[in-house]
Amino acid sequence: MAEQSGLIPIGQAARLLMISEERIRQLQKQGYVPRSDKRGVVQLVGAVQGYLRYLKDDERRSAKSAADSRVRDARALEIELRIAERSRDLIPLEDALADMAEFAAAVRSELAGLPARLTRIIDERHRIETEVDGVLARLSERASEKAAALGAGRGDPQAQPQAAAG
Repeated sequence: MAEQSGLIPIGQAARLLMISEERIRQLQKQGYVPRSDKRGVVQLVGAVQGYLRYLKDDERRSAKSAADSRVRDARALEIELRIAERSRDLIPLEDALADMAEFAAAVRSELAGLPARLTRIIDERHRIETEVDGVLARLSERASEKAAALGAGRGDPQAQPQAAAG
């Protein structure tokens, strides 16, 4: 007679839904599964639909929780970056490039006077100037590659992994 009215024992509903009887009682307390007038039984349709509602609510809460987690992670990363910048572990790219340019200008200036300091022989000066200009051109090319890599968020394009000390 109970089955004709759609009522089944809680134990049978638990087995059908693959959850415990206690979980069904919790779902009843939370309002997902409707209570029956009779003790120890539930409506089959109400139990299944209530459990499905609970699962969908849980999925929605999980999705919201995942979004909240992503926001928290992004905020934590932003705070870490600010701390790293303040402690000078991290500097703005523009500052790094400006420092590189200033250093390059100092090197160029020092090397420009080198041939005159080394010799008074004009042919030797021209040979040394040619070598210095070649070194400066290669360094300039390398600095441009490095600046482009840093600007693109990549590491050193020519860096070799350091071999482990043996």
